[in-house]
Amino acid sequence: MATHIHDLTHAIRIGTKGYPGCSRIVGWPMKEIALCDYDMLHVSMDLHIGTHVDGLKHCIPDGGDVASLPLEHCIGQAVVVDLQAKGVAGEEFEIADLQPHEETLRRYRKLLIKTGWSDLWESPAYHEKFPGVSPSCAEWLCSLGVHLVGLEQPSVHSVEHLLVHRIFFNAKVVIVEGLADLKSVPDGVVEFFAVPLRFEGGDGSPTRAFCRY
Repeated sequence: MATHIHDLTHAIRIGTKGYPGCSRIVGWPMKEIALCDYDMLHVSMDLHIGTHVDGLKHCIPDGGDVASLPLEHCIGQAVVVDLQAKGVAGEEFEIADLQPHEETLRRYRKLLIKTGWSDLWESPAYHEKFPGVSPSCAEWLCSLGVHLVGLEQPSVHSVEHLLVHRIFFNAKVVIVEGLADLKSVPDGVVEFFAVPLRFEGGDGSPTRAFCRY
């Protein structure tokens, strides 16, 4: 029986930076205990800051929103694969890197790629030339029936991000980006949870991602 719960979510706060070209999180108190007996913070942020789930409409015009993502794709047993050797700037994850896990991926259909990239969170290098899934590897994962891919990087690829997103989204693959501290999770099969807000029209959603093993 699983006994350990491991948080895979980056803490965010007022001032946390988003993807280059996007805004920081900004906010201000709407209510304060000293004045009206309770606190209420107003926050403005895009839906892709920190650990988040992408909706299909993020990159394809007729894609569904995060409210329509199947919950069974966001929760369940997932395969953790250690690719820390390729967790360096400019690397791509190729079919050969994941092929040894083909049968397990066919069975569980959820993939979490461990790279250690989340160690760079909140540093300038986090968004620079991060490793990603090659287009051919994305196509191959879709052919296996994989319906969730989780990454420590801020996106699926630092250069071909739109192409790789669309390959996954056309196959209705849920993408979870910005996972934290996967290197502390054992390789193999774990229970994984990354549920988006039921935000109608949302092209993404913050999530509290975690695993249990």
